[in-house]
Order: sequence, then C-alpha cells, then structure tokens
Amino acid sequence: MSNIFVTNNGSAVFKDSFDGKQFSFEPGKPVEIPLLAAKHIFGYGDDNKSPYLVRLGWLRMSNEMDAAMARLNEFKFDSQHPARNHSISPVVDKVASLPPKGGRGAKVQAA
Repeated sequence: MSNIFVTNNGSAVFKDSFDGKQFSFEPGKPVEIPLLAAKHIFGYGDDNKSPYLVRLGWLRMSNEMDAAMARLNEFKFDSQHPARNHSISPVVDKVASLPPKGGRGAKVQAA
C-alpha cells in the first residue's frame, strides 16, 4: 500500500480517522497517511468532492460549496516528504577571502 504526505496549510488543527486509526493534521506539519485514507478523508483522486465535504461537515447546503472547497484547498498532497523535496539555497558567486595567517596583513600607519 502506498502512502502520501498531507500538509495542513490552514490555521487550525484538523483531526479525522480511517480504518480505526486517528490522524491529526497540525498546521504546517506534513503527515504521512495511506492513499486509501487520503481518499476517504479528503476525496484524494476523486473529481467529485461533494460526498467527502458533506462527510466532513464542511458542506451542509449547496451554496456553501465555495467555502468548503476553499477549506479543502488548504491541504497540500505530496508523494514525497515536502521537507526532503525542497530546493537547495542558491550558492553565492563570490566569498570574501580570509586575511593571511600570521598577521602579515596591511599595517596602519600613525598620522
């Protein structure tokens, strides 16, 4: 069974369960869950999100669809751990050289 990383980019902790296991999605922290759990909880991979939004309690009336989808869109799905998948910082082209050892640098003359 494959897994997926889910990151909650919202401001509140979200909790749900699948197959007897409780999942807690804290803001900004990626959580690795089974693909089946992602489909059950978020409708991952399914074009019709309505049944999942209703199950979550985010969609009670049809005019709430935009707000419910906005809430669902706060979650990001990655096949790899996001922290391991980031770019490396750019390298600076030039670095200041160190002064020579032994104090043989330029001397200051008294005025």
